[in-house]
Amino acid sequence: MAEHNHYGHRSRLRERVAQEGLEHFHDYQVLEYVLSFVIPYKDTNDLAHELIDKFGSLAGVFEADAKELMTVKGMGEVSATFISDFLKIYNRYERCKLAKRTQLISPQDTYDYFRGLFTGKLVEELYIVALSPKSKILKVQRISSGSNTEAKVTIRDITDLMSSLKVANIIVAHNHPDGDVKPSEEDNKFTKALVTTLSINGCHLIDHIIMSNKKFYSYRQSGLIDKYKGEIAYLLEGKTVAQPEAFYGVKNDKKR
Repeated sequence: MAEHNHYGHRSRLRERVAQEGLEHFHDYQVLEYVLSFVIPYKDTNDLAHELIDKFGSLAGVFEADAKELMTVKGMGEVSATFISDFLKIYNRYERCKLAKRTQLISPQDTYDYFRGLFTGKLVEELYIVALSPKSKILKVQRISSGSNTEAKVTIRDITDLMSSLKVANIIVAHNHPDGDVKPSEEDNKFTKALVTTLSINGCHLIDHIIMSNKKFYSYRQSGLIDKYKGEIAYLLEGKTVAQPEAFYGVKNDKKR
């Protein structure tokens, strides 16, 4: 009788998801729904509550590794592995979607492009996007993965990559796992140094985006890239032949 009740509850839960989606579900109900597919013949309601209590939120549960999940009674190896792999599967889905986009022409485009890749990341990562003069995406490459407070990368790392790809336009994107997208002093120093180095070599930093799951900061949109270029204009007079700069508009983007 108890098993029948569990089966009926699961059926009703799945019917509700099919009809309404997950928008009106509590976090524990979403987790209960997910667990129902990997833990058969058992009530997963209490387990869902225990997991969220231990890890603080639904996001915390999905960000935990399998060993941590298995410390909660009722989580076996299979169910723990499934939950810990959930974000990896989602990130793969997002990468598949990225392949459909061929241009980045605004900060909002760049944020939308990278949002899925950074979802659930607990350490800082830094990506480079190489663009053609018509803003076509030529190459996307992660060049640094660090701690929860920094991603170590040098200007030389970036210029060597650009040289190997034979490109003159790049966008830099990195995440702040704590959710605060305000640039640090190190971010500002790095960006100014990169603008200077690329400009002297006739190349262009189109934008540097700092991201969280819900918002972003754009150096281009803030005006800092133009400010940095203005400060070094005297260095460039008659000394470089600039390559064509990719189109990248910011007027229609809402500031974040």
